[in-house]
Amino acid sequence: MELINAVLIGVVIFILSQYFLKLVLEPAINFRKVLSDISYALLYNQAKIANAVTDDKELHFKISELSAQLRSTAYLIPAYSFWSFLKVFGLPKKENILMACHELNLLSFGVKELGKDQGDQALKNDKSLKLISELLNIETTYIEKGKKP
Repeated sequence: MELINAVLIGVVIFILSQYFLKLVLEPAINFRKVLSDISYALLYNQAKIANAVTDDKELHFKISELSAQLRSTAYLIPAYSFWSFLKVFGLPKKENILMACHELNLLSFGVKELGKDQGDQALKNDKSLKLISELLNIETTYIEKGKKP
């Protein structure tokens, strides 16, 4: 009887650990990868974004795609708000994700259209980069947080 109880407990623990691994941990890791991809894309293209001197449709689509990925991967994590509150996986608040997606979409159009006042667009892009950095807690520029260039 003790052997059966030990086996049942072992099976239950295995099932719970697999549940946690497949339904919580792996989606959280994928979410963090999307955050990393956003940081990479914004840092790699910082000169284009910050100066607003580009008509880069590929970059426009890349930033838009990353915005959609960010939003969709957050929905894959069950009880996202709970894990975000615990700060276990470094997940930003759910409200911050929506605002960051909005800023990413604004930023994607800031690299698509030439002909606007580039100085004004460069300021808007810089503001978006800073806000995305704060909302998602990622690096979006090579300038240290809190320091001026």
